[in-house]
Amino acid sequence: MPPKIASVLFAALSLVPVYAARAGASLYVDDAATVASGRCQLESWLRAAAPSRESTLVPACDVAGSEFGLGLSDYAQPRAPAIAAFGAKRVLHTAASQRWALAASVGANWDPRHGAFDGWNFNLPLSVADTALRGQWHFNLGWNAPRHGRAAVTAGIGLEHALHADWSVLAELFADHRGGRVAQLGLRRGFGAGHSVDVLIGDRNDDRRSPWLTLGVNLLLPR
Repeated sequence: MPPKIASVLFAALSLVPVYAARAGASLYVDDAATVASGRCQLESWLRAAAPSRESTLVPACDVAGSEFGLGLSDYAQPRAPAIAAFGAKRVLHTAASQRWALAASVGANWDPRHGAFDGWNFNLPLSVADTALRGQWHFNLGWNAPRHGRAAVTAGIGLEHALHADWSVLAELFADHRGGRVAQLGLRRGFGAGHSVDVLIGDRNDDRRSPWLTLGVNLLLPR
């Protein structure tokens, strides 16, 4: 393993393992891509909805063709237990035309306060390029099994539409078979290869702490 990748993974472990139950950085709907071979990235976001706040930090690295992430989500106002997790993701197939790709990811949550496993999840992201829209569609189908509570089938659809070389519109809808729904709409501003900032407005149909505002920062770390 390259020394810089090992050092990033060690630093992440020293924080407490990652929040990878949700993918796609500040988005709920994941894409079918991983960080470039031999590289590391840092995804982070702050989500605020009166009176609550969530802050998440997720470093991830490519190791042997798979992406592994470690990170931590902290909740405040009202105070809630932090959630740590580990996640792994791999691209299963990419079309020769590069028009579509399929990946698989798995994540496991950890409750640091009680020192106990807190559930796991599985997801299949499919990304399809849409030249007419100058963007990509993302489709997700997964399974979420919390330690306390009933497991649920999850599904999502997301869109990235390029307005300009550096600006994109982001839109998504994520739901489970029990009727829970999350929707987000916003903008992404790119800064060179692999760096971007997201600003999103979101809402959940079964949470009185909606709507919320999310600020996400995504960085491709130097080699």
